[in-house]
Amino acid sequence: MKTFLLQIYTPNGKYFDGYVEELLVATEEYVLGILPNHAPLVAKVIVSKLTIITANSKKKYAVSEGLLQVKKEEVTLLVDAIESKDEIDIERARRAKERATSRLANRVNIDIARAEKALIRANNRISVYEDE
Repeated sequence: MKTFLLQIYTPNGKYFDGYVEELLVATEEYVLGILPNHAPLVAKVIVSKLTIITANSKKKYAVSEGLLQVKKEEVTLLVDAIESKDEIDIERARRAKERATSRLANRVNIDIARAEKALIRANNRISVYEDE
């Protein structure tokens, strides 16, 4: 099967650089399936599950917000953070979910938008970790 170059960058540097068969990524409007020769586009990536498919594997990651650029044979993804299932500290994610849920339930002297975003990120990590 045909492949395309995928490069993923975080503020800490290059996270992934390799040829893949398919990329599944969520944007503000759609969940996109990127294949070789995809139409060029630029889109905002949301906190979500990202799937990278190669000839030998299908790996899932938790990603934060970012930017996706698709060219004919190359895709670049710039994200604030990305974690594979093996990199996720599940207990930390569960504690973060509990804190955010508690803050949102009480709604006293908190930044509601910040707590909502924390809850979304925690739920995303838990979902990727628990996904088979």
